[in-house]
Amino acid sequence: MSLMFVLGVNMALVVLETFLYALLLVSASTTLYLRFVRHEVPKLLVWNPVVLFTVLISAMSGTHWILTIVDFFDAFVGSEAHADRFFNLQHLLGGLSVLIGDVAIVHRLWLISNHSFSVIIVPILACLGLLIVECATTYVGNQPAAEAQILVWVRATWVLSLNQCFLYRAYGEGTHVPVLIVLLESSAAWSIWGFFFGLTSELGSPLVIIAAGLAPVMVGLTNLVIYLRVELQCTRPQGSDLTGVALTSSASIIPYYASRVSAQIPHGAA
Repeated sequence: MSLMFVLGVNMALVVLETFLYALLLVSASTTLYLRFVRHEVPKLLVWNPVVLFTVLISAMSGTHWILTIVDFFDAFVGSEAHADRFFNLQHLLGGLSVLIGDVAIVHRLWLISNHSFSVIIVPILACLGLLIVECATTYVGNQPAAEAQILVWVRATWVLSLNQCFLYRAYGEGTHVPVLIVLLESSAAWSIWGFFFGLTSELGSPLVIIAAGLAPVMVGLTNLVIYLRVELQCTRPQGSDLTGVALTSSASIIPYYASRVSAQIPHGAA
């Protein structure tokens, strides 16, 4: 594997992450604007979970993007003084971003299921397992010559993250099953990206640099697209045609199940 090829992969990572982070900022800004506009008391939204998740996801993705830029220029000039430090920070941010993204999806599931804790028990356990894996990965990463061990833990992290979506449906019962199907569909892009990471990792391809490097912004976009579609549906005039909406995110549950659950979800809690 030539140095120029690896450098080209890192350059592609910088370009792609910059583009996707710009999309993330647009989605986050639009989501926050729509939420504050339609809320009667905007000051009360400061501690709203959706607002907190949006700000946190944007901040972590932004920090990871800055580290990617700095790391790229350090590698370009041949400096390796901070290589290990940047690697550890990027890995930590990537793992936390995946964890926060999964927690945000669990929160959405809890809201859509009319605050049913029985539906989110298994997803919560999956998140706890993901947290344990992240802690173990961070510990192993601080040991010398631990590359092989790190890959084992990283793969375990992604397997937990992806299969958490399937646990939703496996644990669902009765009327919850349609909701869980929609949430599975909402995680399609994130799941595809996870399989891409697993494939490139197993093959030892340098493309794993792109797959792992874009993880924070990809999981952020997955959640922010969900939030944005919810806000757009909530701002539609009553009586407008909501048919034909593709079930590509959990926001699609709003028009599809409006007659069943809209009266049960408190105003501003979506």
